[in-house]
Amino acid sequence: MTTDGLHVRHVLTRKRAVLADSLRVVRSTVREMHRDRFLLRVVGSFVVVVVGGLILWRTFGKTSTGVRKPGSRSLVIGLRFFAVLCLQHLVASWLFGKWIGQPLATLRQGWRRLLPRLPAFAACAALLAWLDRSVGDSLAGSLARGAAGFGFSYVLSYAIPAAAAYRSGMFTAFRWSYHALRTTFGADLFAWSGVWLVNGAVALIAALPDAFDLYAPTSSADGKFSLAGKLLNWFVVLPTTMVAQAVGAAFVTVIFFALRENRAPAGFPKDPVETVSGLQLDD
Repeated sequence: MTTDGLHVRHVLTRKRAVLADSLRVVRSTVREMHRDRFLLRVVGSFVVVVVGGLILWRTFGKTSTGVRKPGSRSLVIGLRFFAVLCLQHLVASWLFGKWIGQPLATLRQGWRRLLPRLPAFAACAALLAWLDRSVGDSLAGSLARGAAGFGFSYVLSYAIPAAAAYRSGMFTAFRWSYHALRTTFGADLFAWSGVWLVNGAVALIAALPDAFDLYAPTSSADGKFSLAGKLLNWFVVLPTTMVAQAVGAAFVTVIFFALRENRAPAGFPKDPVETVSGLQLDD
């Protein structure tokens, strides 16, 4: 085998090892959240709230002529982002508290910690909804909005767990996020591959209504679902999306714990946590 061939094989072997470590951390976080039915209770409650909100929007979000009210789509998207941010904060609070020996006694305690963050979360959700809105934009404008939305979402993926882990406001959480990004910069770019695979699987599930032509035949231009499409969207796509968001928040919470305590959380293998954090941890 040539030198170039050996180099390629070495790189592929290393990337495969990083992927395996990332998936091990993802599996460990899912196992951790599933204990005590925590994930089921939190995700289930959020799905009920979001589905209820969608039903109310479809019932009361039209004018007397049956036309959707202007801005209603942006409002729904903003509320969805808001629910996701709240879910991520609850998951991160529960896990981080458990790992440092200060577990939340009840889910109500997690809600009390969440309440002061709601105005900041609402502002972040509104900005994400505005960036998601590309009606009337040129191609360049749509691309710019999409890039800005992706960048802000990536920053929030660190800031929300940071706010939960350090019980701080969002401005302080953004500073912690910057500190974490600088400190863990040595992690392989492929270290988040486990989360990417989870999100990729959810994206495939979310594409099912379109793939199986579950839009109403007379209103596909309006993006309206048939009854089967609505049921699939509400009871399959939404729950899996919430689970994926919870897993992503838990994954970043592992990194913040390793950064603060210089060790892996109890029950997590050390080497994979070192891989995803880029840190050398204590035994």
